[in-house]
Amino acid sequence: MTTRLLAALSVVLVSTVQPAEAQLRAELLAGGLSQPVAFVQDPSQPSVQVVVQQGGRIRVIQNGVLLEQDYLDLTSQVLSGGEQGLLGLAFAPDYAASRRVYVNFTNQSGDTVIARFLRDATDPLRADPATRFDLVWPGGARSIRQPFGNHNGGHLAFGPDGYLYIGLGDGGSGNDPFHYAQDPGSLLGKMLRLDVSVSASHPTGYVVPPSNPFVGQPDVLGEIWDFGLRNPWRYSFDDPILGGTGALLVADVGQSGWEEVNYAPAGQGGRNYGWRNREGAHEYIISLPPYFLPLTDPIHEYSHAVGGAITGGFVYRGSALGSTYTGRYFFADIVSNRVWSLALSIDAGTGEATAAGVFEHTAELGSGAHGVSSFGVDASGELYLVSYPGAIYRLASDVDAPPLAVACVGPDPFVALGGGRCCNGGWLPPGIACSGEAPTPPPPPPPDGSACVGPDPFVALGGGTCCNSGWLPPGMVCSGGSSTPPPSPPPPPDGGACVGSDPFVALGGGTCCNGGWLPPGMACNGVPPPPPPVGGACVGSDPFVALGGGTCCNGGWLPPGIACATPALLPDTGSCNSLLMEPQPSRSPLRSVAVSPDGGVVKARTVTAP
Repeated sequence: MTTRLLAALSVVLVSTVQPAEAQLRAELLAGGLSQPVAFVQDPSQPSVQVVVQQGGRIRVIQNGVLLEQDYLDLTSQVLSGGEQGLLGLAFAPDYAASRRVYVNFTNQSGDTVIARFLRDATDPLRADPATRFDLVWPGGARSIRQPFGNHNGGHLAFGPDGYLYIGLGDGGSGNDPFHYAQDPGSLLGKMLRLDVSVSASHPTGYVVPPSNPFVGQPDVLGEIWDFGLRNPWRYSFDDPILGGTGALLVADVGQSGWEEVNYAPAGQGGRNYGWRNREGAHEYIISLPPYFLPLTDPIHEYSHAVGGAITGGFVYRGSALGSTYTGRYFFADIVSNRVWSLALSIDAGTGEATAAGVFEHTAELGSGAHGVSSFGVDASGELYLVSYPGAIYRLASDVDAPPLAVACVGPDPFVALGGGRCCNGGWLPPGIACSGEAPTPPPPPPPDGSACVGPDPFVALGGGTCCNSGWLPPGMVCSGGSSTPPPSPPPPPDGGACVGSDPFVALGGGTCCNGGWLPPGMACNGVPPPPPPVGGACVGSDPFVALGGGTCCNGGWLPPGIACATPALLPDTGSCNSLLMEPQPSRSPLRSVAVSPDGGVVKARTVTAP
């Protein structure tokens, strides 16, 4: 992108205002915070987020309420003030099982520490301070030396590839006096990419992924993913789970003239964003050459006539704001107290993006636009503003929102799978996006079925069927007091033995079909298996409480509407399994997930519905 075009976009940034029918508002979620700099979703509990305070405390918000108890307090270990302090936090992708969480802070010596902690073994709302382990860097140090007290970077984020991305500033002062951002032997002024999924006894706490772009090159640190950053203050990935591209967007704070947004398609590292040879797309200090060419220009920049320090945000993939904002990247300026969003036009051939259609939201967001130090997203992809004066705001819109976007009744039934999504009054399983369309009315209950207690939990999937006082999911019909599943889908072409034990013991035994387990009533040859045996005590709590309560049958839980033929007669099997089926339109993917008693996924299989 040329400097002339970027300059024109900066003018657009000042003058473009979104249409009146797409107005946003900021709703206060929590106040009374002290210098909050991050809002991070707990991946194991959809109703829980943590707020990072620069001074060293990590606060907990549960069900929209700020708790008194801290998740972790590092106040005594953090040097806070100016651009130093506790600056970032990231939960490991497998946090529910590994209990690992990573923080980025300035230690009492003024250097950067990336520390790993474990969630408390008995309290899921607290980290155990005794489990601290500081990552060990090239040369053996447990911190990254910072020559000055500014430009620490501070953000942490896991990418869709499962690796930890660490954005480091150039070391501070002004104009990068040591040219660190272009120095292949320094971690400063870089984006790092690490594999932290190592054993607890690993001596450094990470390994360098072999796919890092500079691995094997002499005199270049393998940890480096990208060069040429001044002070990356918040970066994010366009979440593919919510329909995004997986691209990395980095907001880099400028020196004296330009703030910038950088973009890289998913998996494309090895870029040089140009600092200090360039500021934004403009030539800056060229007394020393860049480490390599070409330099990658930002997709968007704005001058210091508009703002003074950019705060990066997220590509919006939620539903509450309506389709107008889907796929737009939100960002702010903490100096000028302004908030914008921009559209991304993706080249289908290269994956590269250009920016256009910049909307300013400052006036409509009111106090929510003041001092935005960070953005955050919740488990549903909804967007939050972190206001440095001490508050968290949720972005909302009255217009172009999904029809029937009502609150869900009952707890999330998909917590064991990482958390579901509330959509139009019903819970969607993980990985299923809310389209924003009103669901079709559920079919009427059969004449011989008694009335169901509680609301239909399958509204978001098109509506369930009331059968003998229990709700059946779409695709299962009630017939004279029993449910008959639809014809089984054809087996996938790639076969193979099944991995793991049969998750459907409690339902009478599943069928191993092309490497995956089919539930009773679905068979490779189209012939239903025999009816389930009965009896046995169940291990673990009822996973169907939110649906009105399940039935304990032969050591496992049956969903409402499916009953054992006789009381329990067989001994305890010692297992508890449940099955989640995601009914979809004709010929679209059908996914089955087997869940173990501790909440882990035993087996997932996707086939195509007939």
